[in-house]
Amino acid sequence: MNHAKRTLQYLQWAIYSLSGLVCAFFLSWVILASVDFAYPVLHELLDITEHTERFGPQNRYRDDFELTNQAERERLFSEIVTAIHNDGKGLDSLVYHDANTGESIATLLHRAEIIHLTDVAILINVLYWVALIAAILWVTFVCLFAKQTFHIPTFKQQITATLILVTVCTILVLIIGPVKVFYAFHDWIFPANHQWFFYYQESLMTILMKAPYLFGYIAILLLALTLPLFTVAQLTAYKWVLGYNASQPAQAEPN
Repeated sequence: MNHAKRTLQYLQWAIYSLSGLVCAFFLSWVILASVDFAYPVLHELLDITEHTERFGPQNRYRDDFELTNQAERERLFSEIVTAIHNDGKGLDSLVYHDANTGESIATLLHRAEIIHLTDVAILINVLYWVALIAAILWVTFVCLFAKQTFHIPTFKQQITATLILVTVCTILVLIIGPVKVFYAFHDWIFPANHQWFFYYQESLMTILMKAPYLFGYIAILLLALTLPLFTVAQLTAYKWVLGYNASQPAQAEPN
């Protein structure tokens, strides 16, 4: 195989594996979103109750958030998750309640927070389209491999390359600093005139999520779920292609 053909083959394999990885990430996102990204567990792990009691009284825009309990904060987070997966609808009507009396205290989010979460909703909608394109690419490559139009990479080649990619990216994030990467990502993704960084003293949303720490744990959960799903999908496709090819009658060689 000459250099040009080998380069083209590696490019095909890279697109195939990357599209599979994107699909696995999207599926992981959907699964975790269905359980509110394990917020009840992370609430305990990050001690968000203590965090709320400390910073709730310091908020400049809202009062008495420290009077909420864990169940109320779990409900609020769940409703935010629902809203950002529904074009941001309902964000302006979220209200928090006194844990002792059950009376409503105030709306949770101010305008800048609503704008930011609406931007997140837009980003998620983009992710849907990216995942759809990735799924089409992945299925197309599987079909082409089955028809032997392209040569399928071995399962070991796929997993080795993916693990190298994930390891290198992880090392780079650790070297640069997770917080710096998190901030750079936001600067790149969101409109320049839209606030996305909020101090605890100006955002109940940030207190509720103990940002950015909660997002770090969610990223770990996404990675921990994405890799197994990717592995299962690629292995299943690889075995199916091999089985399909083996079941096809051998073509007669030309005279």
